[in-house]
Amino acid sequence: MAPLRQHDMRLRSATTDEIKDVWEERWYGLVVCLNTIYKPADVEGLALVDYRDELVGLVTYHDDGPAGQIVTLDTIVRGRGFGRSLLEAVENKFHARGLGRAWALMTNDNLLAAGLYLSRGYRLIRVHVDAVDRVREHKPRLPEKGYEGIPIRDLWELEKLGPFGVPVP
Repeated sequence: MAPLRQHDMRLRSATTDEIKDVWEERWYGLVVCLNTIYKPADVEGLALVDYRDELVGLVTYHDDGPAGQIVTLDTIVRGRGFGRSLLEAVENKFHARGLGRAWALMTNDNLLAAGLYLSRGYRLIRVHVDAVDRVREHKPRLPEKGYEGIPIRDLWELEKLGPFGVPVP
């Protein structure tokens, strides 16, 4: 098998079935946010695929008027820049729709993802202390500890104000 390289990938719309498969594997089938519970049919997605049209990354999002929420960002293979490519692609989508704000939620243990967002100009604007308790009401299998053994307790809200599609220096 040839190594996966960023320039060998292409971006296309994700199908609801692809979103469902990734969410079943990585998100226990649904995404619980502050005031919303998303199912795969509730979001749009962009799939990053290899030359065989096999999924190597997926970003899902919801357009809620003046803002776009990045609901999930998943890379099947890490460390190749695929997450950055997906984040840029969804920002371009938001820019094309005239949205002035992009935002995302993540658990407090996901430091790699936080670093990706912060490097793209996002800012941590709120910490929703103990918000994961509500998530666990819908996802009882969610572990108590996450990456690096960090207790999963809080949701971090990050945002980036437009214009989107402009690379961060």
